[in-house]
Formats: sequence, C-alpha cells, structure tokens
Amino acid sequence: MEFWFTYLMEGTLGIVLVVLFYRFCIEGLTFFALARITLLGLVSAAVLLPLFSFQFQWFSESAVLPINSSLLWVENQGNPGDSTASGPIFNWVLIPLTVYLSGVIYCLARLIVGIVKTLSWISKSEKLKSGSFTLVINQKFIPASFFTYILLPESPQGSKEYDQILLHESVHIEQGHTWDVLFIQIIKAIFWFNPAIYLLEKQLKEIHEFQADLEVTKSYSPIDYSRLLLKQLSKDCGVQFMNNFNQFQTKKRIMMMNKTKSNAILKNRFLLGIPMLVLMVGLFSCDMAMSQSELIGTWTGTEFQFDQTEGPDLTAMVEGGKALHKGGKLIINEDGTAEIVSGQGDINGSGTFRFYENGNVLILTMNGEETRHEVLELTDEKLVTKNEVAMDTPMGKVAGTITLTYKR
Repeated sequence: MEFWFTYLMEGTLGIVLVVLFYRFCIEGLTFFALARITLLGLVSAAVLLPLFSFQFQWFSESAVLPINSSLLWVENQGNPGDSTASGPIFNWVLIPLTVYLSGVIYCLARLIVGIVKTLSWISKSEKLKSGSFTLVINQKFIPASFFTYILLPESPQGSKEYDQILLHESVHIEQGHTWDVLFIQIIKAIFWFNPAIYLLEKQLKEIHEFQADLEVTKSYSPIDYSRLLLKQLSKDCGVQFMNNFNQFQTKKRIMMMNKTKSNAILKNRFLLGIPMLVLMVGLFSCDMAMSQSELIGTWTGTEFQFDQTEGPDLTAMVEGGKALHKGGKLIINEDGTAEIVSGQGDINGSGTFRFYENGNVLILTMNGEETRHEVLELTDEKLVTKNEVAMDTPMGKVAGTITLTYKR
C-alpha cells in the first residue's frame, strides 16, 4: 500500500515537472515533431522511473539487519486475563483508497465505452477505401481520425476544403497520434486526481494539431486554411481520444501556422530535457543504500510504537513489549550476527542478518524463521525500523505495524 502511495506521489511530481518543462522551455517553438518526442519521452520517464530503484553503493552478502525481538515476545503472549476484547479496528486508509480506485475505474470505463461506441459507429457507417486510409461516412461524425480511419459527416466532394481536411486527418494517421492520445488516457486514469495530467493532455493534443496544420499549409494557403478552421467550428463529438479537425485552441493554431519558423539554434532548448531526466532519476529512482559498517555497534532502544489494524485490544502485551525494548540493546557484529538484550539484561534473541532490496529491507533469521524489516531512518546516532506483524491469540488474530527507535 505504501509503495503505491509513494509511486502516485512521485509520478504526480514527475508529471508536474514535465508540464512545466514544456510550458517554459519548448512551448511556442515550431519544432513540433521534436516537441512530441520530447514530451512523450519525459512523461514516460515520469511514470516509469518511480517503479525502479537504482543504488549507488554495493554491499556484501554479510550485511546486517537491525531488529528488536520485542515483537517475538509479543507474539508469544496472549493472556486473555490481561486484555479486554474489542471489535475490529476500522482502517481509515480504505476511504481514500476507495475514492482513488473509483476514479480509476470511472476513467477506464469511460475510455472503454468511448472506444466501443466509436467502433460501433464505424461498423454501421459507409466506408470508402482511400490509399492506406479508410473513409468512414456518418452524419453523426465531425471530421476526425481514429487509427487508420478518417471519420467524415458526408462523402468527399472533391472540393479544396475537403482536400485540406483529408490531408490534415491523414497526418494524424501517418504520425500515429491516436496511440499517443490513448497512452495519455491510460496515464490520466492512473493519475486522474492530478490537475497537471489534464494540462499535459492539452499540450500533447496541441502538438498533434500543430503538426497536422503545418503539413496542410505546405500545400495550401494559410489564409484559406484559417478560414476553413473557423468555418468548421462545432461542438465536440464526445469521444475523448480522437483527433478532431476542429480541435480546441483554434486561435492558437491559426497564430502558430502563421508564425515564422523558429531559429535552428533554439533546438538547444530541447537539450534541457537531459538534466530534467537526470533530475527525475535522482528524485524517484536513486536510493542511497546502507552499508554494513553503518550498522555495526550497539544500539539502545528508546521508542516502541504498535499501530494495530486488526483484532482485539492487547494493551498489556504491547506495554510488555515496550518494557523489553526500552533500554534494551541491539548488538550488531561485523561477522553478520547480532544479539538482542532486553531492558532487564536478559538475552532476548540472536541470529543472522542480511540486506535485501537495495539495502532498504533487512532480514533477520532467528530460530529458523525470517522476519522482514524496513529501515526508515539511519544516522550516526539514530536508527528506526518498521515491520508488519500478524499473530493468533486466544482473543483472536491481531495485526499491525511495529516501529522501533534506537540510539547509538
């Protein structure tokens, strides 16, 4: 659960950075093909890099795991006389999780319904083959493209206006713009709560229209074509992933097609995408792995926190765990072994330790059993670990998270 929360937050930040990069670095330039590649590349990095983790430091197999076996003491307790039963504890995380998943399902359902609806219209419409494209005629359509289909409200009349529309839509097909829009729609379903994703979608569609308009104005007068854009203004067809001829921002499109071609030296702005990519790698994918030497020594327990998510209230056992942990010693040895001494001075456990998953997850093997722990904080003077626990007691199953804090 925490992994996905972290992923969504990092992906959200990445999308915001991409939108800002486009807005302040490359918007307004006439290198539309390069802008499209850059935008798609950066947004792909923004949503994929948080899924990966790269480490800067290699460590040996004998790396050690800090852990306190107060948990083991808690798991072996269960005196019903020391606790009172209570009902299941409500997990408040379910509320935002339900809201988020509802948004994802809605967006995906809307996308699927739109695709099915479009395919249904196409199957019932008149079709004319035109080279590598298929013209689909239906009065419900406005000029648009969908994969290899060009959707039209009426049959081409051989007029100059229709020739311009066909050329415009054919560019969308040749460039594969439908795939771009579907890609963004999927990302939008995952990050629907992020306002920046809607700006990103708008930026990408702008580039698509600028690309198609540029090809048309190579063969036809920009003035005549501008008049056609104004003439074709109408309501949207309601399918969010199509490239419509009368796409939004008509004024901006007219301004761009009449704009002087950008100076070639301005292409250097796209090189700023490299440090942007490096920044995202550093923010989202680089973990400073911990080494064995950082953990060697004696740690003294200071804080014990148990966040229960399921089962009866076992306050007495939790208090007993705190008593064992506070003032207890965690002794990490260079040979990969460790001892845990309770606050009363008794040996509370011993075993072997090793790193796992880039040094952020550590594993304790004790009495033939492995326990996974996450290191939340590690400094010269402080160590904080966290692990999930689930145990059966005479009062019922108990589950939760234990957070242990030590000082050197």
